[in-house]
Amino acid sequence: MIVFRKTLILFAFLLIAANSASAQIDRERGTLVVAVPVDVGLVACADKRLYNADAGTLTDDFVKIRRAGPNAVFAATHTVGFYDRKSRLMAFDAFKVTQDYVDKNPYRNDKEFWDGLKLAILQRMFTYLSTQPYSTWPETDSANRGLLFNLIFYSISNGKPYSQTVKVLYEKKRTPVMTVLPPVAEIIDSPRLAGKGRDVLKYLDRTPSVANDPAILRFDERRFLASTTKTPDAIEFARKLFVLTSTAVPQAQVSPTFDCALLDRNSGYRALP
Repeated sequence: MIVFRKTLILFAFLLIAANSASAQIDRERGTLVVAVPVDVGLVACADKRLYNADAGTLTDDFVKIRRAGPNAVFAATHTVGFYDRKSRLMAFDAFKVTQDYVDKNPYRNDKEFWDGLKLAILQRMFTYLSTQPYSTWPETDSANRGLLFNLIFYSISNGKPYSQTVKVLYEKKRTPVMTVLPPVAEIIDSPRLAGKGRDVLKYLDRTPSVANDPAILRFDERRFLASTTKTPDAIEFARKLFVLTSTAVPQAQVSPTFDCALLDRNSGYRALP
């Protein structure tokens, strides 16, 4: 049975609750992120599906792995955006908020960077809420302790691959309560799955014939070696997981199409075909 470290982050991509019809706001969800340390650094991949749960429509061309600087990328998870059907625009988009910020302030792991990002998120979120009727604001996600969305930054520091996860919490009140928690760092020394990764792990746990596929089993953290893992190996592993999830775990709403980026400890960021 394949074993991955269980520090997974659940995705519910672009989710909004509460009276969406009257506000003409749609829910969208579904994402899987795969991060694999390799001999030259780190490969990070994400599927490309944007699924509209209310309309039952989807596209498979949305880029979820974004450049955050010379040696970093980011992905956004959980309730990261609100789509207004009337204007056909994203009324709030955590990807855009973060991308706008890192375009002007490339990723670095220091207090000034994180404080600036926190301010940018809070300003945009409060501006969004101020334009919407209170009845259409998203409900507090009590099941996930008030989580609104996560930002996950993948980077190379001192030759090692890291993730930095920032949680944004929200409580629906007339004066909304918004909290941006300090980043939580983790060294990535074996493959990590985020978002719908938990669904994938559950499927592998109950399907040993798939979990014991040598092409998957070699990425079990008990036997995984980054030093002998090449970039094409990581991409092929990610491809298998995206295809597997899209077919065997359809409720996850993950596409077989995906994007990857390489963080090379010598040359930095590079988008992968």
